Amino acid sequence: MIDLVTYDAATGEYALIMIEERPWTDSPEQLAQLSEKINNYAMFALDEGLLRAYPQSAGHPVRIQLDCTGVPTPRAQEYLDLTTGRLGDYRIRFVVNLLG
Repeated sequence: MIDLVTYDAATGEYALIMIEERPWTDSPEQLAQLSEKINNYAMFALDEGLLRAYPQSAGHPVRIQLDCTGVPTPRAQEYLDLTTGRLGDYRIRFVVNLLG
């Protein structure tokens, strides 16, 4: 399930926005759940789920955006940095957006 899909007119990107409301910890469960969610979002974009649900997204770049209220722990940030590189290989931009 995708939390939110928006079109960003400023960048021309379709943004798949995921929300992390929990405080950051280094618990294996939180990082595993985050990894699974990111993989699901990536598959939605790569397996044409986005195109089927939003035909107007054809030809537009895609970003996966993680909205969170706190700064990730160093361990979580290391994982997010790896994720950024891996998704970049598929031309999907990944960003962390700190709210508030």
